[in-house]
Formats: sequence, structure tokens, C-alpha cells
Amino acid sequence: MANEVFFDTSGFLAVIDQLDRVHQDAVAWTRTRAGRMRPVTTEWIIGETCTLLITRKRHHVVPQFLDYIDRSSALLSINPDDTLLRAARLMMRRQADQGFSFVDCVSFCLMTERKIVEALSTDALFRKAGFSPVLAS
Repeated sequence: MANEVFFDTSGFLAVIDQLDRVHQDAVAWTRTRAGRMRPVTTEWIIGETCTLLITRKRHHVVPQFLDYIDRSSALLSINPDDTLLRAARLMMRRQADQGFSFVDCVSFCLMTERKIVEALSTDALFRKAGFSPVLAS
């Protein structure tokens, strides 16, 4: 079984947007792990990625991104259930001072639940939460 890697918003952006500052690194990283990893994300990350693309005036990339999501046979996209949302609310209550967003907490709780260590992300908050963001400086 391939290792699961969490794909965060910044990771998706880096892979699909050629203007992203770490695009080349993200593409190279995913290519070297093709067939040896299973990307995992949440529907909330997919929505956040679309919203960020629109905010950055990259709306024309949204259909490409959604086509990538729909075509990927490897990607596991999880819609958070009540158990995961309760865990995220608990984390948010306990660590509100850490700067985590609620979507971050959902992601971190999912990663903990599935024993995922690596995240395709530029967000150093993953490191702060005990994970390895492979694109963070």
C-alpha cells in the first residue's frame, strides 16, 4: 500500500499554478513519488483551493483544478464527518492560541486519525502541529 500524503491548499496551488513560487519543487516532488504515495485531502481543502484561486485572480485555473480532482483515481477526498468535526472543534478550543484555522484543525485531526505524517504544503503550521510540510521553508 502506498504511503498517504495529505494535500493542503498550498500544495494543490503549487502543483497546478505555474506562477506559484514553489511550482517546480511541487511538481518534482509529486513526480518522484508517483505510484508510491496516495494523496489524501478533504472536500474543505478543495473548496478552499478554488476560493483562493479566485481571490488571486486565477479563476481560469479553477476548471483545470476541478478536472484534476475528478480525474484522479489515486486521490482520496474525504468529506469530514461528525466525529472528525468534533475532534477539530476540541483541537480549536485547546489550541486557539496557535494560529490554526478551523480548516487546519480538520486537516490535522484527519492526518492524526489516518497516521499521515507528510503534507504537500508550504504552511509551516503543519510543522507546529507535529507534521512534515514538504514544501515549507
